[in-house]
Amino acid sequence: MKKFRRRSARMNIRHYHVTMRRYFRQILTSPAQLLPLIFEPIAMLIILLLVAEKDAFLAKNSASVTSANIILFVLVIMAAMMGLLNSYREICKEREVLAREVFGGLDITAYALSKSAVLCIVGAVQCAALFFGSLTFLDFAFARPAEGYILCLLALILVNVCVTNLGLLISAALKNSESAILPVLVVLILQVVFSDCLIEIDGAAGWIKYITPSAWGIAVFGRETGINGWSEWFHKDLYALHPAVPIAVLAGFSILLLALTVWKLKRSLRQTD
Repeated sequence: MKKFRRRSARMNIRHYHVTMRRYFRQILTSPAQLLPLIFEPIAMLIILLLVAEKDAFLAKNSASVTSANIILFVLVIMAAMMGLLNSYREICKEREVLAREVFGGLDITAYALSKSAVLCIVGAVQCAALFFGSLTFLDFAFARPAEGYILCLLALILVNVCVTNLGLLISAALKNSESAILPVLVVLILQVVFSDCLIEIDGAAGWIKYITPSAWGIAVFGRETGINGWSEWFHKDLYALHPAVPIAVLAGFSILLLALTVWKLKRSLRQTD
């Protein structure tokens, strides 16, 4: 079992800044990486435009509940998809280079933090483009517009960050990007099925929604748009929560997943011959 070289906190911070700048430079100078990041929110906005009922949030009655719920579902799932697609290959494709750099002195925590930070910044820009782009053809009719816009954008970004870090964890656990297809599909299916939006799941399986990022992101939108009050037959417990609760849960999940990524990388690289 190999041991890592230990560096001072100051050196580790320097590693973080160097790797972060290097990763930004890789993205900005590579059309193969940059163009998909630009076109992802554009393509998803076009899909949302095609499936969205434009006045779903204006009627605020039982007839429009399903249409409004579909819009919230699609919007949050798209944020989750962008986070996962951006991150699930990022570590495993650099595994050989990373092993050499780590045993040469690169701090693993600084490396993982820089990856997450860059991808989260990219994801935040994509989510902002998706959210504000949707406002060109949707009116969410928030009861408190200033609060609604800020909290819903924050929820969208945190879902993206959370799933981005989940993608990094998957990437840290695998040796090559080809083997990531099955875990990625499983994660996407979980975000859809257990989002507690379009599919009602009771019993023990229903508890899975509480560890599903998309469910917490949709909960913020559901609360701010007031969907629970549109119909006597429609009510979701997560939509009734104060927005601070799902936002705190998403932030906690994001930190936990990043910590697990660091732990997995350290364990894997220690066992590398």
